[in-house]
Amino acid sequence: MIKLETRFYGYAGKILEVDLEDERFKSTPLNNRWVELYVGGGGYATRILYDLIDETIDPLSPENPLIVMTGPFTGLAAISPKTAVATRSPLTGFLAKSMSSGSFGTVLKRSGYDGVIIRGKAKTPVFISIINNKPSVLDAKSLWGKGTFETSKLIKEELKSSKVKVAMIGPAGENLVKISSIITDERRAFGRTGVGAVMGSKNLKGIAVSGNLKIPVLDEKKLIELNKRHLFIAPTTSRGGGLKAYGTGGGIISGMQVGNLPIKNWTLGVWEGAEKITTQTFMEKYKLGSGMKVCGENVTCSIQCERAIEMNDPEYGRSKGKGPEYETLAALGSMTLVDDIEGIIRANDLCDDLGLDTISTGVVVSWAMEAYEKGMLDASDTGFSLRWGDVGSLIRIIRMIAYREGFGATLSDGVKAASEKVGRGSESFAVHVKGLEVPMHNPRLYNTMGVLYAVSNIGASHLQGMGVLVERGLLLPEYGIDSIPKDIASKTRTELIQQSLCAFADSAGLCKFGVFGVIDFNHIAETFNAITGRSEDKNSVLKIGDRIWYLERMLNGKLGLKTEDDRLPERFVKEAVKEGPAAGFVCPIEELLPEFYRARELDPVSGQPSAQKLKELELDI
Repeated sequence: MIKLETRFYGYAGKILEVDLEDERFKSTPLNNRWVELYVGGGGYATRILYDLIDETIDPLSPENPLIVMTGPFTGLAAISPKTAVATRSPLTGFLAKSMSSGSFGTVLKRSGYDGVIIRGKAKTPVFISIINNKPSVLDAKSLWGKGTFETSKLIKEELKSSKVKVAMIGPAGENLVKISSIITDERRAFGRTGVGAVMGSKNLKGIAVSGNLKIPVLDEKKLIELNKRHLFIAPTTSRGGGLKAYGTGGGIISGMQVGNLPIKNWTLGVWEGAEKITTQTFMEKYKLGSGMKVCGENVTCSIQCERAIEMNDPEYGRSKGKGPEYETLAALGSMTLVDDIEGIIRANDLCDDLGLDTISTGVVVSWAMEAYEKGMLDASDTGFSLRWGDVGSLIRIIRMIAYREGFGATLSDGVKAASEKVGRGSESFAVHVKGLEVPMHNPRLYNTMGVLYAVSNIGASHLQGMGVLVERGLLLPEYGIDSIPKDIASKTRTELIQQSLCAFADSAGLCKFGVFGVIDFNHIAETFNAITGRSEDKNSVLKIGDRIWYLERMLNGKLGLKTEDDRLPERFVKEAVKEGPAAGFVCPIEELLPEFYRARELDPVSGQPSAQKLKELELDI
């Protein structure tokens, strides 16, 4: 690993610090050592966070910083549009790290900054503008209460530029809804862990960026060659080709065929409505904008994870641009038994406009439907009938969650808090880890996901370790994973490698959908070197990811994490579905976790690594 000089290839080279209370700005250069150790993005942001917070900092207090951070790949390498937001989560109390695609991070770098650290609370609603290296705080009182779609339009009009990129909150974030998101003008989401509520707690409506700074690259010729190779290879692979043809939503039917699809809050193994909500079905009904840059106009990508659609439905109105992806189709569709694809598209539009995480929203609504079915809730609690498959109720409750109205206020703090408030045994089917709702991949069937959910540093997340891909045959032969893991030892090794590679990707600015199952990490390391001038290989990239994962774990320890927080919901451990490919399976988490702890060298009581491990990884904390 080489020591970087003051000139940072792949970076703008500095971070903007904003104090909202006094409307003060400070520009600070990147820390050479932290770039070396933590790269950028999620890793660098977590290192900043480690020094700024402890267990006494309330997530919704002015003292909790909101950090936006890009990586060296962001806006430079093929299929690399990722930007990180990090803070203390109001939903879990632990690390909040949320990744978004699109152009926002690329343009932030071009505006002159790799990242922004936001502290304090504005006296009245504001938005931050960063135009060609010049930051300012502008009045947003007229924007407060508006959805993200209108907010984006109005900010661009005020700044007199259509090239401005905006990351903003909707009413959900303003109302401190703990499952709220930050949404960009391209409808990409910093979706998970409640980061929208942190922005709302600061009276910050959004961040607008614009700039034309050229980011320095060490070997531009080599980078162009590598990018071309990546873009050529991606759609020729089975995974890349599948995504290009159908997006992630094409996985609805195949997910049910193999037992992965969650149905009726994870209680069923088959559902005839699945065919009605898959991408293949709505591709036949609506005009597709296949040439549209759905992920972002500044994003170079040869696959497309979602479908661009144009719907004009007499009941739900017009929707243009973004169709729902797999996680959303499953969360708002199969989890709630809603098979009305037009209704799901409308519900997805609402979540984006109001600023809600679709995964958490679908999980908490399906929990409420199950509690209603079991008599733990009735119409006197909810205000109306909340039955499975009722698309009208789904759309109604989404609005109520965003505005904390009626029963929506109970759901707005997430499924963990809602189940604890309602009680009556409803906690047993509240599917979450550390307070973060579980995504749409089955840990009963894919045991690596059970462990990866349980020990994830942000709570249940399929993107903090994508073991499901390996268990479905998308292997990592460059790391010796050349067959599907069957025993505990091989599953554990898969978990560790996936965790570390995902931590590296979040820090570099890489989109995992365009990497895993598409291109090997020898190529990724070579691209990293062409951008930055470093001398990494696949093994040192993995070690960087190790270091970042342990950094996140140490931060959570500082915030009160205990080993008992590394648990999987009862539903996956004690209950099996009775039909379909996953029939009879539960996740043997009690057999799997001890081996994970041993392999990660974590103390079985504290859950924290040894001083020797920290020294080995050069963690400077």
